[in-house]
Amino acid sequence: MRALQYAVALTLGVAMTARAQQLAAPAQPTERLLILPLMWSTSADSAGAIALSDAIRDRVNALVKNKVTVVTKAKLCEALGQSGFTCNGLLDEQQAKQLAHFLQVHSYVHGAYAKQGTNLTADVQVYDIGSSGISGRFTAANGNPGTAAALAEVVAQRIAQMVRISEPVRDCNDERRKGRFGPARAAANKALQIDPNSTGAWLCIATIHEAQRAPIDSVIYASQQALKGDSCNGTALEKIASGYQQKGDTVKSTDAYVRQLCGEPRNVQKRLGVAQLLKQMRNTDRAVEVLDEGLKLTPGDAQLLEYKLTICTEASNFRCASDVWVAKFQHDSALGGDTTFLKPAIGAAQQVSDTAALAAFTTAAVRHFPSNASFIKARAQAYELAGKPDSALLYYKKALAIEPNDVATSLQIAKAIVDAAVWDTAAANRVPKADTATLNRMRAAFAQKIDSAKPYLKPGLTSSDSSQRIAASVIMLTAGSKLVQQAQAPSHAYPWLDSLLSIIGYQPRTASDTVGPKQQIRINASFWYGISSLPALSKPFNDVRTMKGSSTVKCGAARDLFERVTRTKTALQIGRRIHPPTADQMLGYVTQYERTKPQFQAAFKCRPEL
Repeated sequence: MRALQYAVALTLGVAMTARAQQLAAPAQPTERLLILPLMWSTSADSAGAIALSDAIRDRVNALVKNKVTVVTKAKLCEALGQSGFTCNGLLDEQQAKQLAHFLQVHSYVHGAYAKQGTNLTADVQVYDIGSSGISGRFTAANGNPGTAAALAEVVAQRIAQMVRISEPVRDCNDERRKGRFGPARAAANKALQIDPNSTGAWLCIATIHEAQRAPIDSVIYASQQALKGDSCNGTALEKIASGYQQKGDTVKSTDAYVRQLCGEPRNVQKRLGVAQLLKQMRNTDRAVEVLDEGLKLTPGDAQLLEYKLTICTEASNFRCASDVWVAKFQHDSALGGDTTFLKPAIGAAQQVSDTAALAAFTTAAVRHFPSNASFIKARAQAYELAGKPDSALLYYKKALAIEPNDVATSLQIAKAIVDAAVWDTAAANRVPKADTATLNRMRAAFAQKIDSAKPYLKPGLTSSDSSQRIAASVIMLTAGSKLVQQAQAPSHAYPWLDSLLSIIGYQPRTASDTVGPKQQIRINASFWYGISSLPALSKPFNDVRTMKGSSTVKCGAARDLFERVTRTKTALQIGRRIHPPTADQMLGYVTQYERTKPQFQAAFKCRPEL
């Protein structure tokens, strides 16, 4: 009997002991934490970054293994392999987020590692994606004694603290969801006693304020406090942005939306949304800045480039638009054979005189479309802008050969010829003044270059388009003034200026003809006509004076001579405003010619008077 009682007692004791052991066994943590490899700045840092990340993972697991399940390196490598990455593959923010969701973790660690000499730095971001309450952002440097292991210890301790604080944070969120705001606030305060900057605790408080319909400033304040623990926390910034939006403060609201991008800098859709918001607010410069920051991280991203182009074009910011076309072309050379790309790209580059962009676009254009006159002309303009007039002229002539009736191109050729003609002052100065024969040959050669533009001017001078007639007149004025000013060749300049004034009129014909571009051309042309005509009068004056023949012939020649003298006088009077002292001096010489008129009248016995 005693033996039976002893056996029963023994059995009960064993059973109670086993139950006690079962009750004492710790529960398996429900929160799962993923620690990803930190990104490194250079390939030389890759091994150090991987070693640091592995050390952080192992140390965090040792510190808080009873509070969170840390995904093992083996499990991480398996998941990376299934996603096409190597075990130590470098993930950007978006890829890290996708992997975390794939592994169904509640929070994950990502960030960057840098090594500069003996200085080690880790910029660590802990993301909460499953209401774990584990979140934060911090930067750790070196550690003691300045080794990777020491730095790993610093980082692991900070992460472990976030894990420990997460329990009261989760309690706060649980109580809040049940509508028990007092216990919820008490749980948040418990977390804040451990870490006054706990992001999760302050976010829970902000949510409590929202549920209690507290003043919006309370929500904003709590959310701002949450940023002290995680300066890039998307939830906190969203609440701040929404709060200021309710207050009608669009500037602060927009700033908060822009700051959200620091947590997900490679999130293209979020970046586009922020840029769109800025565009709606007509803050196009800031919108472009936001897009440019994204393009630094993901160069050539089609969506970012396209939206930047839209913003720049609508704002008539052609410099910005040209940059976008260049970026597109650099990332897709096949666009060089697409006319729908080339036409607007060339147009934008022309608007801002972007020499490099024009050279790239037009080179591709003429290579793919050698018979397209508009592309050939654009290529000529590119050469012109680059200071290569001979090449520009060659391409303008190619375009005219394809479209011989193109008046604008014909005028471009005339202008290119006149603009390219430059008098060699240095060479002329080396010629002795007494060597007039050499100087005259140089002047004749210079004039011949300019005269070669005349055939290309004719279509413009007879055009029905007044703007083309004005353009042709300006080219003629440039040609004539160059011959007078640069080469001091009035006899060569006179035919240009005489023809020009005979076309536009030596004097205004109507009241409306006294203003506008035509009158301005007349004033300038008159001045240079007078300057070129006067020196050239001496020869015809002597020719008439020594002329043989009948009185009728001599009087007719004298009449023509003094009509030119009158035209010269009128021209100098009209053009006097260009340089009064010079015009007045020339008018004095004209007066001397006029005084000889009675002598010719008497000598030739002209009737009626000259």
